Amino acid sequence: MTEWKLHHKIFVAAGALAAGAVIYAGVKADRMARIGAGYQAKIACSEIFVAGRNTASVLESEFAGMDPAMELITVKVDEDLKRVRASAPLGLGGARAFYREGYGCTLANAGRVAPLPEPVAPIEPTAWEEAPPVSGKAIERIDYGALDFALTRAFENNEPNHRSVLVVVDGKIVDERYADGFDRATPFLSWSMGKSVTATMVGAAAMRGLLDINEPAPVPEWAGDAEKSAITWNDLLRMQSGLAFGEHYDQIRSDVNQMLFERADAGGFAARSPMEHAPGEEWYYSSGTTNLIVRTLRQVLAEQEIDFHAFAREAILDPIGATSVVLEPDASGTFIGSSFVYATARDWARLGQLYLQDGVWEGERLLPEGWADYVRSPTAASDGQYGAQFWLNNEGAERPRFFPGVPENMFFFAGHEGQYVFIIPDKRMVIVRTGMSRNLPEGQSAMKAVTPLVEAIYESVGMPHGTAM
Repeated sequence: MTEWKLHHKIFVAAGALAAGAVIYAGVKADRMARIGAGYQAKIACSEIFVAGRNTASVLESEFAGMDPAMELITVKVDEDLKRVRASAPLGLGGARAFYREGYGCTLANAGRVAPLPEPVAPIEPTAWEEAPPVSGKAIERIDYGALDFALTRAFENNEPNHRSVLVVVDGKIVDERYADGFDRATPFLSWSMGKSVTATMVGAAAMRGLLDINEPAPVPEWAGDAEKSAITWNDLLRMQSGLAFGEHYDQIRSDVNQMLFERADAGGFAARSPMEHAPGEEWYYSSGTTNLIVRTLRQVLAEQEIDFHAFAREAILDPIGATSVVLEPDASGTFIGSSFVYATARDWARLGQLYLQDGVWEGERLLPEGWADYVRSPTAASDGQYGAQFWLNNEGAERPRFFPGVPENMFFFAGHEGQYVFIIPDKRMVIVRTGMSRNLPEGQSAMKAVTPLVEAIYESVGMPHGTAM
């Protein structure tokens, strides 16, 4: 089952809270309550204190359209202390999250929260060059009228609930639109787009010779286990490790729900997963795998006396000017790379542009040569749909391309409810789309809802000069 189909099910699990008070006894109801409360505490905290949105707007919009039982959870926001507490009815359970400058919000349900170093202050970014139609810098191969029509129509009939759409061609912003309440300064939640950020961190470490992706990942819990200790970084990046992990949001005690909303150490929880297949034998989408990667990277950097918490900013984010990016940690202090990264649409575009340029920014190589080709090369057992923490637009053995009107060479970051960064090499284009595509018509997914817009944007831009159609 693909990522965008999986993620919506968390709302069913969390939203069945009220029924759980009756149907499930004791501990089961309490566990269910903690998941629902944990979800609301974490999202409310981040949307208010990281994204900078109005508290009333967040509480009204972010949990709408879920199971009505979610409305029974009470959310209290302390704007002075920057803390959020969510409580389930009947004393079944609750959760609390708090904000730390530079690190965003962390759930504090499992007891002690690890202290963090002072965050590295971001540098002043270089402004994006823009190429609107009336600037004298217009790009000839763009049909600006068609592009304007596509974006205007998308936001006028905003059933998929777009929050931002930004288009970059030849490294220049050619158009960007925002829904009411959002603008170019608003950071947007990644959900699983964070997995591609995680791959970028690994690439930066490989660039410095700190790890070899073809070598076994040095997970401490696997010492002495011949089967697990053979799992490589590449196996983890491609989600072919063979580790069992329940990415089932409709099951209260599934692995992913425990990891994101109950456990203090997300990667440590994933490290204890049992082996189900030999490495490379099966592909299985797993958020646990991504958090295991981040935790192991933290260990590798620590062994080299490199500051893990500053690494992404110093190695990638500052050089490309992505100063709005916030990677949120779990209670152990490790970034939850599977799900919790915030950035403005413009900074999501910078990350996409870095891949369009094969890891080079303003003449400086930040990722290994060929890293973009690596992450977009298909994982054998994935039927062509997945690379190394990136989704692909390849046609499968028995399925069409995800975006039929866009070539197979497109690869992309993808997250729950329709968060995307599309990298389209043939037209030297990056498209960012964020939103909240929830409760769509029967048979519709966030991806299907976004497809017409993405294809219309693609069609509005011609091929670069000297490139055959």
